[in-house]
Amino acid sequence: MTPAEAAPAGGAYPEPGVFRLSAAVYVEREGKILLLKRQGGELSGAWYLPGGAVDEGETPEQAARRELFEEAGLVPAGKLRLIGLTPMHVYGTESIQITYACESPEGEVMISHEHSGFRWMDPREFRERYFDEERVAAAEAADPRIGAIIRGVRDNLDEYLALRAGR
Repeated sequence: MTPAEAAPAGGAYPEPGVFRLSAAVYVEREGKILLLKRQGGELSGAWYLPGGAVDEGETPEQAARRELFEEAGLVPAGKLRLIGLTPMHVYGTESIQITYACESPEGEVMISHEHSGFRWMDPREFRERYFDEERVAAAEAADPRIGAIIRGVRDNLDEYLALRAGR
């Protein structure tokens, strides 16, 4: 394909998309990952990773570290490893979530007001329990937007599991 063939009809390019950024962390301890139960907001009641919006002036990695501390009272024991990106439509806007993984072998989990519980869970069990194809398809049938988020999260979890297996 030539550049001319790739150009849009009429030669006019659309305006670039605007995306909010968020960051989340697969926090590892003794072979398990930390999950927080969301209390309010999008996907209230769901178990998910510590994470949230990237604030103005900070990098996604800084946001991931900050959110981990704010939501769970934990700090990474070293460098964060980039896992991948998950596109989402949340809170009325398009968003890209950047996920990382880290170890946090010490410290008590102290959840924020944004959550109603926490648990450490084997990531394969998390995948099997909440992200099997039947559940994802049912979510897509009920609400395509929520279904797309869940499918994206599942695909990201699969990336995490593949990278973890290759250690």
